[in-house]
Amino acid sequence: MVSKFGAPDGLCTRVGIVVKELIENGHEVHVFTPSEKVDVVPKEHVHQFRAAHVNPHFSLDSLSAPRRIVEVCRDFDIDVLHVQMNSGTTESFLQYFKKALPPIVATFHLAYAAGLSLYTIVFALAWKSSLFACKNYDEIILVDPSQKPYILNYGFPEHKLTVIRNGVDTAMFSPAKNIREDGIIDFVYVGRLSLDKGVDVLLDAFTEYHNENPASRLTLIGDGMLKARMDNNNGDGSINWVGSVDHEKIPAYLKMMDVFVIPQNIGGLGISVLEAMSCGLPIITTGIGETVRLLGKKEGILVRPHSVQEVVDAMRRLGADEKLRLDMGHRCRKKIMNEYSWKKQIEQIVNVYERAISQRKH
Repeated sequence: MVSKFGAPDGLCTRVGIVVKELIENGHEVHVFTPSEKVDVVPKEHVHQFRAAHVNPHFSLDSLSAPRRIVEVCRDFDIDVLHVQMNSGTTESFLQYFKKALPPIVATFHLAYAAGLSLYTIVFALAWKSSLFACKNYDEIILVDPSQKPYILNYGFPEHKLTVIRNGVDTAMFSPAKNIREDGIIDFVYVGRLSLDKGVDVLLDAFTEYHNENPASRLTLIGDGMLKARMDNNNGDGSINWVGSVDHEKIPAYLKMMDVFVIPQNIGGLGISVLEAMSCGLPIITTGIGETVRLLGKKEGILVRPHSVQEVVDAMRRLGADEKLRLDMGHRCRKKIMNEYSWKKQIEQIVNVYERAISQRKH
């Protein structure tokens, strides 16, 4: 597994769960990473390389990293290399070492951006760089069906593409047993504190809503470039910035909340949304990508990208109607239980590995 670990985002959460599940299913997993701390595999299976971290998520990796990966794959007789695209520069350079490497499976995490700005241009560049590398890999896993038409449009053969959605540990992420009755409407956000996740929109929207309804709070879990805004928006204590939290501790926070909000403008169905749904929370999020197919009108409220007013309106609607919040939350939990399971997803990933190995032999 070539990936980052431990960063507060969906990519690292997904990779950590996949590695853990693969090991529990009897597979031996080695990790190639610039991350300092990796808890999911034995220390002797962690192979680190140097990198300059642009942010907690992306890095400029040492030029020697691909050669080190080649050497370790040979020494440990690795059967398949699983590369997480959108985690570091190594993912793009491995294509030039393909003949010396085992079959390469790439998971394409990066989604398209909605709107025009400098950071959406950066995302577009990263998207094209990842696409260029993926064309030379054996199998491609997409985390969101909405990615597929874009990638097919770039000339990828459809037989190399497999959509494997994010999953949820429904035992860990379960609803609260008791309903709180403190009179406070608690909104919660989990993810990077960044523009692409719409945190700026969320803070502006909550500030407006809180002026109308002082009996409201917003809790933000995560870290990132917009953390400086926490102090500026937190004069009365209504905004609670928790910072980064270990994944296994997040359910305890979600169980104390009433509504999950993430007005992102980057397409793709985030793990944080699924986990909040599994905890029985109604959702306010942007109507882009796979989210449109996931959330019906009875499970959440979809808003347009960059629309502060629509987020405020959604907060008003859910904040004023406890029965609506509970009904939506029950439906969210039921959908996750019926349609999303890590066990099913892991079986699909292993099938992709086996197909990549088989095709390389022939």
